[in-house]
Amino acid sequence: MPSRPAQAPSFARACTIALPEPQPLFAGAPPAASEDEADDSDEDDDDDDPPERGLVLPGSATCLSITGTVSAGMQRDSFRASRSGPPPPSNATSFPVSAAFRIATSHELASGLRVGTAFGFTLYSPVDGASDPSIDEATILIGPWTFGLDSSRFSFWTGDEFIFSARVPSRTVGIIALDLPLTESWTATLALEDPALGNTSSTAPVPTGRRVPDAIGRLVYEQGGWTVHGAIALREIPGTPSRFGRAGIIGATYEGEALGHGWSLTGQIAGAIDGAPYLGSVLDARTVSRVLLASDATRGFSAVVSGRFEWTDELASNAYLSRYWLEVPLANQIRGEIRIDRFAANLVWTPVEGFKAGIESSVAWAKIALTGREIAAGLAGRQISTQVFVERSF
Repeated sequence: MPSRPAQAPSFARACTIALPEPQPLFAGAPPAASEDEADDSDEDDDDDDPPERGLVLPGSATCLSITGTVSAGMQRDSFRASRSGPPPPSNATSFPVSAAFRIATSHELASGLRVGTAFGFTLYSPVDGASDPSIDEATILIGPWTFGLDSSRFSFWTGDEFIFSARVPSRTVGIIALDLPLTESWTATLALEDPALGNTSSTAPVPTGRRVPDAIGRLVYEQGGWTVHGAIALREIPGTPSRFGRAGIIGATYEGEALGHGWSLTGQIAGAIDGAPYLGSVLDARTVSRVLLASDATRGFSAVVSGRFEWTDELASNAYLSRYWLEVPLANQIRGEIRIDRFAANLVWTPVEGFKAGIESSVAWAKIALTGREIAAGLAGRQISTQVFVERSF
């Protein structure tokens, strides 16, 4: 019998995982672009975050990407207690280490519909002898739909440029979200979220007995150097009678260039009535979650101003100033109050892609006036923290 022809060997092929780009609902005819505008557009494309690189394995049509980040540092903390709080802990030096991993897949059907999955988790250095991994993401993406565990669509500024925020479990929620591009610049999002399914260490307590998840509506504008984010949230507060909490946020970022140096400025303000999980950064939420009860009625706001300046292609600095204020009416006192002010700055050196090192310092002032509540040492008062760190991504 004649021998079969030799089959060509199959190899893994390079691929990229990018977010789907559905056609806007109200897309107009694109205007004719001049050569200068075309050049500017090319430069803007170069500035965008590159898609995730992956491989299509032999015998498969699915793109697989595995990424990760390992961070290590040396941190020095000093405390000063408030007059009404317990004695502060002694000054301490620690060596925080964290490792984050993310696995993502993407498959485009013949119809053009893209189906993907993503799973990410972070391991942290032990605290009080225990170290539990934090699940940051576990999603299924079907076209414009997202199902699973992901960051809240209400959030805007997350402080990813600062190592202290990056080392705290992210604010994740159980989510069903639909992203609807309205025009080339405007995108609307409708989502149902359950904060109780996320990382409880980085969110205020959520009352039990709820019948419906939180409802989120978001509108985002992206054009040129501007990103503007506005969102509202509505959540059920069980009780007799039940009531609804509400929250709103507006934030904006502008990225520009001056005298050959890149810079950006971000501002955000949020307000809430019975919606404490939607206020503040993950650092603030971690403090509040240790003193607030799910049954507490609250009203308050949070605000932040953050900036970045690139001294050279390899050296950049970041700074932010924030305030968190929450009023907690209690039966045994006229008014309960939680107030947290923070300032942080860092200097980051990035000699090659995927590696950075730097130094960061922060100061936090916390005032917690809740009569009858036990306040853990170190929560109220002043804390100064300084850290030298290195980070490698792959």
